[in-house]
Amino acid sequence: MASHDYAKRKPKKKQKKPLVSRWVMVFTLAVSMAFLLALVMLSQQPDDVNVSSAVAKKTANSAAPAATLAPKSTTPKAEQKDKFDFYTLLPDSEVIPGQVEAYISTPKDPLKKTNTLLQAGSFRKLADANRLRAQLILLNMNNVVAEKTVSSSGSVWYRVRIGPFSNRSTLNKAEDILAQQGIESIRINKSAN
Repeated sequence: MASHDYAKRKPKKKQKKPLVSRWVMVFTLAVSMAFLLALVMLSQQPDDVNVSSAVAKKTANSAAPAATLAPKSTTPKAEQKDKFDFYTLLPDSEVIPGQVEAYISTPKDPLKKTNTLLQAGSFRKLADANRLRAQLILLNMNNVVAEKTVSSSGSVWYRVRIGPFSNRSTLNKAEDILAQQGIESIRINKSAN
């Protein structure tokens, strides 16, 4: 094993600090100078009171449309010409709305006859369709039928349908009962079938 002389070891070079801190200082100085410049420019702007009084004089001299504002008093006060104030302008002006015809509601008649069925389910097996049909009969649903249909591809489906309903009110009640049981229903017009 070779011996190593630690006394003659060269000292490590000092690492330079990264220049990021200098850039951060320069950036901070630039931002603060821009902020101070903006404050000086804002302090040289005219006061809002002078601008609002000039706007008030301009609006007092211009005539308002007759359909929207009509002055109540014929002699405006001298103070109101110099001041633009909401609380002094509001009592002296009157808004005249245009003529609007009243809306007449035409609600749907709940006793109107419907030709609508509710489809509660569609199954491949007759046993599943009969199970749902029995569950719906126990819920006091009327006219529950499990119909066999054959699609154009030749597959057989058993559809559980309720109805037709005599009016819209009983149709809505049946939908509510099915929703409470977690059964999604589909409205089907009887004339479409």
